[in-house]
Amino acid sequence: MSVLLAALLAAAGSAAEPAGRSVVVAEQVRVIVEKPGTRVRLWLPKPPTGPGQEVELLDVTAPWPHRLTQESEFGNETLFFEGSAAAAGEAVVSVRYRVTRWPQDAPLRGKALRRDRRPQGREVIDAEIRAIAANATKGLRDPLAKGRALYRVVLARMAYDKSGEGWGEGDSLYACRVGKGNCTDFHSLFMALAHAAGLPARFRMGYSLPLAAKGSLGGGYHCWAEFHAGGAGWVPVDISEAWKHPEKAEFYFGRLDADRVLVSTGREIELFPRQVGAPLNFLNRPYAELDGEPRKGLSFERDYDAG
Repeated sequence: MSVLLAALLAAAGSAAEPAGRSVVVAEQVRVIVEKPGTRVRLWLPKPPTGPGQEVELLDVTAPWPHRLTQESEFGNETLFFEGSAAAAGEAVVSVRYRVTRWPQDAPLRGKALRRDRRPQGREVIDAEIRAIAANATKGLRDPLAKGRALYRVVLARMAYDKSGEGWGEGDSLYACRVGKGNCTDFHSLFMALAHAAGLPARFRMGYSLPLAAKGSLGGGYHCWAEFHAGGAGWVPVDISEAWKHPEKAEFYFGRLDADRVLVSTGREIELFPRQVGAPLNFLNRPYAELDGEPRKGLSFERDYDAG
């Protein structure tokens, strides 16, 4: 066992029993239909139950039938609605879940798959990214040490700054060149560096839960990443949160708080049933097609309540 892994596991073992957090999340999608008889297909991502997270679907209200579907590449689930509009105007779909989260204090078990070893979508590796990764990991053999070195590179190189254009797409070349952006840009750069250094990595998309007992989340999102450290398993990193909270920079390497919900994994996502439009850069919001055409600008709101 490496010294870094031993330290990480010791920190987890010395902590008190982690406290979970349970909230009811209400989501509402509004679809504007121009004419009766329009064929509507709507995919609403369903948060998964898995390590550190339990999700119970409470109720669904919609003008069309729905079923739970799962795409084959990453295993992401969606509530899939399909039907014809009875009238022109606004159609509303409402869903409620109970989500319980626990802090993650240790790596997740599991093997790295082939898809985890290659870049996806706008995560691109060029000569500069290869050089940065090689320089940061020079002389290191332990995958956990390599991951920590790359974590520090991104933390030092990036700033959480959503000014200007180009941010928020998870474009690793943009992030490397400009050195700023949001969580998608931070973690796309980290994943590109990890892949360049030979470390499997995967993208995690979800949203943050504020500390208040209830409130509106709008349609926002938050993402993080994981890299595979051999026998240690999947190590989480949340570098944008570490940048915003420097006092927690050590915490966010290898650990996560409970104030988040995981919605999906991966990028360049092909839904099931397969959408007509292009693969999705990432999956956190509803996606709809009307008469076979992608519908942009869906109204989407997400609220939560601990009561």
